[in-house]
Amino acid sequence: MSRWNEEISLLSAPNAWQDEEGGWHEGERVARRVFCNPGILGTMTMAQLRSSEVRITGGEDVPNTGLRDMHVVYLKQIDYGGEDQVIYRGEEMDVIAATSEGENYKVILRARLGNDEVVPDGH
Repeated sequence: MSRWNEEISLLSAPNAWQDEEGGWHEGERVARRVFCNPGILGTMTMAQLRSSEVRITGGEDVPNTGLRDMHVVYLKQIDYGGEDQVIYRGEEMDVIAATSEGENYKVILRARLGNDEVVPDGH
């Protein structure tokens, strides 16, 4: 995994705020581009999704992926800050799991519901 030849935009909302009624609002999202390596979504990856050691951001015991596109990417640990949304290959996606693998994270992505078009990635 020595070639970091693809880019991914990690989306965060650093200006989240709370209104007077106590509700939280995300604020404007900020995209940060980093390099990644694509991985393979295989049987072992699907088994990892069901493992109790995997952080699943959707709060589901078993993620319901339906027919949505899924991808696996590897990110350097120094680059990944726990973001739960990304833009990858022009599509906005949710991070449904991230597992630490040495100096890298294996991050599993799933297309966001309702996304029917390509999203500009800030470049």
